[in-house]
Formats: sequence, structure tokens, C-alpha cells
Amino acid sequence: MKDLIEYIAKVLVDNPDDVSVTELEGKQTSVIELRVAKEDLGKVI
Repeated sequence: MKDLIEYIAKVLVDNPDDVSVTELEGKQTSVIELRVAKEDLGKVI
């Protein structure tokens, strides 16, 4: 899932080098954090 989100985000933004995806896995849940450049925020929300 992390790789898919990273790929999609990089296609959508103007600054693909600034895309960062972190996955934190718990016992019953996973949290995926996506970070992009400030000027790209509106493109991925």
C-alpha cells in the first residue's frame, strides 16, 4: 500500500522529490503518513 500511495502522489505533484511516505503498523491498524512540498498540498488532499 505504501508504494502505491507514493507512486500516485509523485504523479500528482510538481515536486516528486519532496514526497515522503511513512507506514506505521500496529496490531489492528496501520497509519500511512504522506508528506509533500507545501505548494503541492492542494493537489493531494
